[in-house]
Amino acid sequence: MALSMRTVIFSLVVLVALLTIPVMIGVYVYRDSRRRGMNAALWTLIAVAAPALIGFIIYLLIRGNYPDLQCPQCTEPVTEQYTVCPHCGAKLRPACPNCSFPVELDWNVCPKCATLLDGAYMHHTPPLRQRDKSLSKILVAIIVVPVSLIVLAMFGLVLSQSMIPGSSTLREVSFDEYDQEQTSEAVREAVHSWLDSLEIRSDRAYALRYDYSNELGPDRKYYYYLFYVPAGGQSPNTSFGTDSSLFGTTLNLRLERTGNSGSLYCVQTDAENPPKPRIVLGGKHIRCETQVVDYNPTLFFIESNYAQAESGSVELPERLAVVKIVGNANVGAIDVTGPAEAAASENAGVAEISDEDLMLKILSAIDSGERVPMEQIPDYDFTDGFEIVVEYKVQEDLIMHPEMARHLVFMDDGICYLIDDRVTNSAHGSAYRIMGEDFYTLLEDLFQ
Repeated sequence: MALSMRTVIFSLVVLVALLTIPVMIGVYVYRDSRRRGMNAALWTLIAVAAPALIGFIIYLLIRGNYPDLQCPQCTEPVTEQYTVCPHCGAKLRPACPNCSFPVELDWNVCPKCATLLDGAYMHHTPPLRQRDKSLSKILVAIIVVPVSLIVLAMFGLVLSQSMIPGSSTLREVSFDEYDQEQTSEAVREAVHSWLDSLEIRSDRAYALRYDYSNELGPDRKYYYYLFYVPAGGQSPNTSFGTDSSLFGTTLNLRLERTGNSGSLYCVQTDAENPPKPRIVLGGKHIRCETQVVDYNPTLFFIESNYAQAESGSVELPERLAVVKIVGNANVGAIDVTGPAEAAASENAGVAEISDEDLMLKILSAIDSGERVPMEQIPDYDFTDGFEIVVEYKVQEDLIMHPEMARHLVFMDDGICYLIDDRVTNSAHGSAYRIMGEDFYTLLEDLFQ
């Protein structure tokens, strides 16, 4: 599995940071030991190679025996034992005028020859000790670099979590299948017009992209792609997935070169920003020309968000059924029908209400319910409550199909809960909502 760009960059940053301290220590020890007359190569190797800075610590302890002094006149290296500089003759320490034995300023008699010291020969210029600024920088780096790595690791963890690709779905269909399943004539005509306008090339891929916001939050959206790869239809080995990096999300589609030009690929995914398509055909990356459109070109159904919708401004489902459940038994059902006449239920004994405002009120209340994490939901065994079946397109009575959603509504300790079936296998978040008590009353009133 290929590493993501984010992983590569993060690894390079960590590697550079880890090498910074050994390099700084090596350069410092080499220069410092050389000035002191020590074996520079040996001590550099010890300081860098020894684990846990042990070699560096040993060097700092040993180097005290090799003073880093220089003559104040000629700046050549000298030691504390030198009375005069061997290079220029500058007097570095006071000495006895008779025997030249090194003496101290507060001595009155030379301890070697017993000559009285009257201070006449005490004039000297002591050697200079070089200021060691580099050591403080290294000590700061030893503290700052590990702390920076910890902060960087925490940032990388948060960043990686925020960049985790959401759910993605791929479906390949033939041109005929697309025309049969596409319920919108306007979309079907727009897609055909787009296909007719293309300069068909076997080394190109083409895509329509639709951006859709629902309940993923302000930082994530749904993206719907319709891909056309002229030379890669009906590939026996199709590879599909998403990959997140510091530069965004990549949508990867790998196909074999089949020469078949009669297929379309429908893709649904969610991400923070529009994923960049990366199409590999026959082992070679090919250019993908993407066009952003204001309609969903795929065959994936998109549920409308009715929380802010007004009557007449949004397409309503063809039918909404409210089923009352007592003791796990169905004790009654109400069909609330939409604008389509064909939506009327054929089930005997099921009451029907043709009221678009009521349907919108129920749907709006569902989408307005506060989502809560599953851990906040009480341990409740559903036996009494309501089942709401939303049929956006009526196909076969009460038979589950992609354009149908089921919701369970129940009360617990005076709180109304709803289980949103639409998010069970999606990236919306929690499937549980807290509803107002008036919502439960609204459902009960349907059966009065």
